[in-house]
Amino acid sequence: MIKCSLTGKKLTANQLAKELLVDKMEIALEFWQESILVNEELMTEKELKDIDDQLWKRYWGVKKYLGIR
Repeated sequence: MIKCSLTGKKLTANQLAKELLVDKMEIALEFWQESILVNEELMTEKELKDIDDQLWKRYWGVKKYLGIR
């Protein structure tokens, strides 16, 4: 078992891997517009909203797949 430095809980390698993936996805949700793949100036508000909606949809789908609530 591996002790999580944030919560102090003991996790298996698999559990910690899942937590790390979710953590990085949450960072991506907050900062996706800063990606070099995105040029906000060339997009409409609807396009930006559609991308944001799809990111959240994928985020929840991955969390469900990983069994994390």
